[in-house]
Amino acid sequence: MTPALDTRTLASGRTRALRFTVVAVAVALAACVNSESSGGPGDHFAPSVSLAAGTSSDSVLTFTISAADNLGLLTVEAAAAGPGLSSFCDTTFHSAVTSFSMNCTIGVPSGTPIGTTVTIVGQSVDGNHNISPVDTLIMVTGGGTPSQVRITQPLDLRDTVAIGFSTALSILGQSQRKVHIIGWTVTGALNFVDSVIFNSPLKDSISVDTSLSFVAASVGTATVTPFMYDSLGTVYTGNPVRVVVVSSAGAGTIPVVNFGITKRVEVTDTIHVTATDRAGVAWLGYVIRQMPPSNLIITRDSIQIIGNFTTAVKTFTMALPIVNFPTLVQVEAFARNQNGITDSARIPVGNTGYIRKDTVTVVAGLTRPLPNGGAVADGIYHPPTNRLYLTNIARNELEVFDLSDSTFHAPIPVGSRPWGIAARPLDHGAPGVPGTMSDTLIVANSGATLLSFVDVNPATAHEVYRYALPNIIFHTCTSAVLGNGQLVEHCTVHDFSDRPQYIAAACIGAGPCGDLYVAYTTTPTAAQATPFTNKGTIRWENITRTSSHFFFEQAIGQGDAVTVDTILIERFQSSGFGSDSTLVPFVQGPFITGADTSFFSITTNTPIVGFRDTTFARNSGSFARAAFGEGGAIAGQSGVPNARAMSYDVNVGMVPQFCDKGHCYNSGAGFLPVIDGGVSRPGDVSDFVVNTATSVTGIAINLDGSTIGIRADSTYLVNTQLRLMGLLQTSGGNVGLDFHPLNSGLPSPGPTGGTQMMFTSSANPEILVFNTNYFQQCLSIPTRDPIIGPIKSALVGGGATMLVGATQFGVVVVTIPQAQMTAACP
Repeated sequence: MTPALDTRTLASGRTRALRFTVVAVAVALAACVNSESSGGPGDHFAPSVSLAAGTSSDSVLTFTISAADNLGLLTVEAAAAGPGLSSFCDTTFHSAVTSFSMNCTIGVPSGTPIGTTVTIVGQSVDGNHNISPVDTLIMVTGGGTPSQVRITQPLDLRDTVAIGFSTALSILGQSQRKVHIIGWTVTGALNFVDSVIFNSPLKDSISVDTSLSFVAASVGTATVTPFMYDSLGTVYTGNPVRVVVVSSAGAGTIPVVNFGITKRVEVTDTIHVTATDRAGVAWLGYVIRQMPPSNLIITRDSIQIIGNFTTAVKTFTMALPIVNFPTLVQVEAFARNQNGITDSARIPVGNTGYIRKDTVTVVAGLTRPLPNGGAVADGIYHPPTNRLYLTNIARNELEVFDLSDSTFHAPIPVGSRPWGIAARPLDHGAPGVPGTMSDTLIVANSGATLLSFVDVNPATAHEVYRYALPNIIFHTCTSAVLGNGQLVEHCTVHDFSDRPQYIAAACIGAGPCGDLYVAYTTTPTAAQATPFTNKGTIRWENITRTSSHFFFEQAIGQGDAVTVDTILIERFQSSGFGSDSTLVPFVQGPFITGADTSFFSITTNTPIVGFRDTTFARNSGSFARAAFGEGGAIAGQSGVPNARAMSYDVNVGMVPQFCDKGHCYNSGAGFLPVIDGGVSRPGDVSDFVVNTATSVTGIAINLDGSTIGIRADSTYLVNTQLRLMGLLQTSGGNVGLDFHPLNSGLPSPGPTGGTQMMFTSSANPEILVFNTNYFQQCLSIPTRDPIIGPIKSALVGGGATMLVGATQFGVVVVTIPQAQMTAACP
């Protein structure tokens, strides 16, 4: 989830929706006369309006509406509608404003299915009542792309088929609510309806490859229209495609060849070859050569087409014997028709030749799409099983990718909307050696208030149990002493969402693990009251003892007296996990009686108790420390303070003594320890803000937890006190970063055995490798697609480093040999 923008709340109501409908009709009429209205003299030029998508979660959608006019705007308004959802956002001007932009938030009703399509239409009216053309924006709840169905083969009015022949038909359907049926209707020169029904497990993206027979057709044009049903029975219709039908195949025709291949390919990527010929396609194939002048063949393949197909399609899987990246190669596609015409000696041009050529770049990595679609939120490499486990937030399961055979295995069902993931540790390891992971992974179910504990032993893989997280209530309190000496308290409840988002696992002790702690951030909702609307929190849960802590330490002693409040924090158990308890009492004492009666309370700068959505969490490889990074905007945007980072050391424990006003209160003498000494001091958090002044998009922590990497406009390396050690010149936007698995200690000059590395994603399709001692980029690993999600590093055989990243097309795995790493990054 991501935070709502500075917004105007949308109002619901049939009256306003009807008003917008009327205005939209007026806009449509105005568009017929060049967007001019019948307004008064002097101004007949319509204003403009545009919509831009913002964030999308299962509880809110945000978008921006912008408008401009040459003289002055009167109103700017937008309406949003979807199943069970209707909202309106507008503003009216009483002075001359020629350009304007505002952010709007749509609250998504609870129970609305993820992937529900919401249509947003916007318009503006100027002071002379000229009406703009309507702009339309399609968004879906829970993020992702709107549902759609489209024909990828044949091409509209470009493919011709003779009566008695067939042509290839390819249809792509996509829906976050899963594709249940894909069908097609044919009218005109040919008339029929057909479809394919898919059974569970349904996918959110699927392609149908079939053929259309024109044996019973007549001369003319056949119109093919695709349609799709999602799992809820909603029907979607795609754009039609027209196929020209002729009486005979003809003679002397030449195949028209094309192929689909990305400009950057992996060694096992596919090439999609198509050919069209009225005489029928008999052979189809491709050749890959070295670049001129050698032109030596690297690999090739072809297939015979059986049957009368005027358009044939084949997807080949390449097997390129290339190990150095990037490498340029030349790709050719060819075809032969049933009359034997191919003439491969001639070089083709456009659509009139026989061979199509192109130059592509072969890059590192192996990309595999998620078997049944969905979206990856987080992932972890598990050395004992040599498998990668990915949280599929859309399908409520762990995807299992086996590195030994580079394939996905059967997924493991977990709870609702799994997000963060961590391993249950067995020990802290030794200096320079990571801690040992057990066969249990911990998953944060962000669509619930539960943690899943999952056995990932290949022979017994399953979800073992779900830990119910408590409801933790934060209060700000005031008190007054009545004339009779009675203390009266008044507390304001601030109810945060308890849904876990990112998690970090740690355990106490120096060797084998003692108590297990799961530190987690929470995913907020729009229902949280001011000042914590769409604000998350950081907490830990002692799984062993079923006890809790709510992080408030970052807000102690900050701000002025106007914003400082006395706090009360209470824990309410769920499903028998732990007990109801007070985590921070409103007041403790009296510790001293008589004339010098002394009480003790915790005060905080209340607005900065909460954290923006999304706040990241990671644990060190030693399972002793954790790091957190607050996502969101920097200062200057709606008065929001800079994003913060924090560290946590599980072995410090609760502060056993508190001193104030000349008195020290000790646990065991009536004082309840409530401050966790392992949380970053408030002054450290504030100092980090000043030293960076940026927004956070990702976070990493090294093996021993001494260095934290914070991804923002650059990547900042800080120590456990959040003191800035240096920065890496990475670009903003992408979130992926991770330390070398054996990176340990603070950045310092000197030999480190080749482990002084950090891996980051880029706005470009590449992984950047940095030397954390000298903060220099030393290597770039080209990939096919940019990495847009997390990056994870792990050691594999021969000292090589394996990197795993999430792209828009699935998961990419890249292996960097040790020799290449040490040569580039000494």
